[in-house]
Amino acid sequence: MFFYYYFTKSNFIFFSIINTFVFGLLIEKVEKKQLKKTLLILCLLINFGLLFLIKYSNFFANKYGILIPLGISFYMFQSISYVIDVYRGSYKSEKNPFKFALFVSYFPQIIQGPIGRYNKLAPQMFKKHEYNSSDFRYGFETICWGAFKKIFIADRIATFVNAVFANYEGYYGAVIFLAVFAYSIQIYTDFSGGIDIVRGISQILGIELDVNFRRPFFARSVSDFWRRWHITLSAWMKDYVFYSLNLSKPLAFINKKARKALGNKTGKLISVCISTYILYFIVGIWHGAGSNYVFYGLWNGTIISLSLYFESYFKKIKKKLHITDYTNWFMLFQILRANVLVTLGRYFSRADSAKTAFAMLKRTFTQFSFADVKLATLYDMGYTFNGIAALILCILIVFVVDLCFEKKVNLYKKFDSANTFIQLLVITIFVLLIVFGVIYAEGYVSTEFIYRQY
Repeated sequence: MFFYYYFTKSNFIFFSIINTFVFGLLIEKVEKKQLKKTLLILCLLINFGLLFLIKYSNFFANKYGILIPLGISFYMFQSISYVIDVYRGSYKSEKNPFKFALFVSYFPQIIQGPIGRYNKLAPQMFKKHEYNSSDFRYGFETICWGAFKKIFIADRIATFVNAVFANYEGYYGAVIFLAVFAYSIQIYTDFSGGIDIVRGISQILGIELDVNFRRPFFARSVSDFWRRWHITLSAWMKDYVFYSLNLSKPLAFINKKARKALGNKTGKLISVCISTYILYFIVGIWHGAGSNYVFYGLWNGTIISLSLYFESYFKKIKKKLHITDYTNWFMLFQILRANVLVTLGRYFSRADSAKTAFAMLKRTFTQFSFADVKLATLYDMGYTFNGIAALILCILIVFVVDLCFEKKVNLYKKFDSANTFIQLLVITIFVLLIVFGVIYAEGYVSTEFIYRQY
């Protein structure tokens, strides 16, 4: 916490710890249900109000010369989930302020998650820990893998992505689309690489953090993508936003009226679609205050709502055509479709504004040409042939590893069962590659973790 304050000049984490700790005690202590609810609402208003004020106004930037305190969303979501769970009676409140402070400010995850739950982390944090060679080895291997993804893919592909987004008018649609897809690769290897480092450090300490990614490029729909991408945020939104909305009195009323007017089958989807739209609108503005993030949320909400509505029709068509979800060509089609739809959403999450995103989309569809999809375009950006080949090779390595896990092949277990000499050799090569990639590689420029700003 000292280093957090020293480097960020922010004391918001102290405020978050103190107020949620106190609210947790008060909510558990009071007996009247209405008073409990009032305290919870007050806690949510204070914390989310502060989060909104910091993230979506220039007040703090002008007053303190700061933009957004590092990781504020992550530790606030973590502490707020604790208060909600205490209110729901899922577990008792923590009476020791230092233990609670450890839960909220646990240093590996404080910057970009994953967003932990008290009932999972507290038992691990508060028990006695001794050195475990298996935990150390597994943690170190995970750190190396995360650093590999960050250094050899995310940081190097950023040059191409930044160049196209900074001057999209100078490129045809095919290059723009490739740049947006490259951004999907960049943000995946950047964020998942960072999480691997976080989980590896934590594993060395004997604490297992939640998995935050599960091979999102193999998702077969947009909703499946969100079950695989930033899993702890998606789970948080589902548990504390979606269900709360869908079971609320206003939506229950809408559900009842819709079933009466449209029939039970269609009517019940109305409240689910409304909840879905609100959920992804929140996910959109969580990423930023610009109009592009609003469209990003609405895009995902629209695609998922449409898929819910047409799901029964798709099932009938598949049945008539004798297609199953395990038909190879159909699985490939679903994966490609999901990646295209996710990539189209990335136009909004990466562009500076909605206007820029729409202009890039227009150029993609109206001027789609492979005219400048050539090595010369990358050379002009500072890439070399060897650098391009190395980048492609690294991407393929990550793809193959993810594919193995997708096919239920546990590479960690296979690696653990390998000869000790081979294990040491592979780890040494990885470490040397990472050191070489950072210190000696030509043209390497380190970039900040993308999700640290959230």
